[in-house]
Amino acid sequence: MADFLVIYQGGDSKWMEKSTPEQMKTTMEAWNNWFKELEKSGHLRNPGAALAPGGAVLRKNGKGIQTDTAAAEVKELIGGYSVIAANSLQEATEVAKGSPFLHNNPQGTVLIRPILQQG
Repeated sequence: MADFLVIYQGGDSKWMEKSTPEQMKTTMEAWNNWFKELEKSGHLRNPGAALAPGGAVLRKNGKGIQTDTAAAEVKELIGGYSVIAANSLQEATEVAKGSPFLHNNPQGTVLIRPILQQG
C-alpha cells in the first residue's frame, strides 16, 4: 500500500463560530466515525488535523522572498488534511469519498496526492 495526502480545501473558515453546539457535535462524530472505519479497514495512516485560520504565503518575487500574511488566497483555503493508505490513486479516491468534508462543505474540494515513496 502507498500513502496519500488528503487535503480538504475550500471550507468555511468560520464554521465553528456559526455552528450550534449540536451541529459541532454531529460533525465531530461524523469525522470520528469515518476515522474509525478507516482504521478498521487498514486505510488510516494519520487522521491529520484541522488547520486554524490565517497563515502566510511565501513567494519568490525576483527580489527575494515576499511574505503575505493577509491570506488573500481565501479561495485556496486549506481547512485540514489526513494521510490514508491505498493500493492505487483510484482506491484512495474511493476511500476519500467517505470523508464528511464534502457533506459539510458542498462547494469544497478534496485533493488526493500520492506521497512520494523513497527507496
